[in-house]
Amino acid sequence: MNNENILKENNIDVESALNLWGDMDSYNDALKEYKEGFKKKLMDLEKYVEEEDWNNYAILTHSIKSESKYLGFMKEAEIFLEHELKGKENNGQYIKENFSKIKTTIKEIIRILNLYFNEKKNILVADDSNIILSFLEKNIPDEYNILKAIDGSVAINQIKENHVYAILLDLNMPSLNGFEVLKYLEEKEMIHEIPVVIITGDDSDETIKKAFNYPILDVLNKPFNENNIKSILNSIEHFYQQ
Repeated sequence: MNNENILKENNIDVESALNLWGDMDSYNDALKEYKEGFKKKLMDLEKYVEEEDWNNYAILTHSIKSESKYLGFMKEAEIFLEHELKGKENNGQYIKENFSKIKTTIKEIIRILNLYFNEKKNILVADDSNIILSFLEKNIPDEYNILKAIDGSVAINQIKENHVYAILLDLNMPSLNGFEVLKYLEEKEMIHEIPVVIITGDDSDETIKKAFNYPILDVLNKPFNENNIKSILNSIEHFYQQ
């Protein structure tokens, strides 16, 4: 059973929303659809910003604002309204300078709804070794859902298709390597949003220095053990608590 207090503790106006939806079953169905739609909506918003298509940006932020209000996310709706108005004004400079606020707001909504629906946090593990993938899956607690990728191209597809909570990323992989995945995250402005831990057997100064050119969270050197994994997971949780 879902705990309504999780929503109320996060200032979601459940009572107002129920006046519209009538019962909790209908409300919950709407909340799930709302959450699942954010992946594509955020990609579309990013595209409109890149193309400076402020008309469609305003239309989409208006839609998200309305959905948010209907579901009781009043504080969040104000942020989407602000961007809707700036889109109507063709104020691209403001939107670009403050687009990170939209992304942070969406991330927070998803966090709240994941808690409410008791859904697991997705950790993407990208490594071309099945032994490493299996070891990590076995030693990462059940509160997390493990997404596997055997190379960088699969990792990028997982990022596109899922809400990723954290990434454990090998550097030396076929197809696309770990550095190319980091470059993708940087280009999509996700590098500061998702904590990335490098897992590597190459602990040379040159490789580590190159990795830390990106704002990665930490490095997990192979071979590693269960205690190392626990430490990394603590660092990931601390990232979200800051």
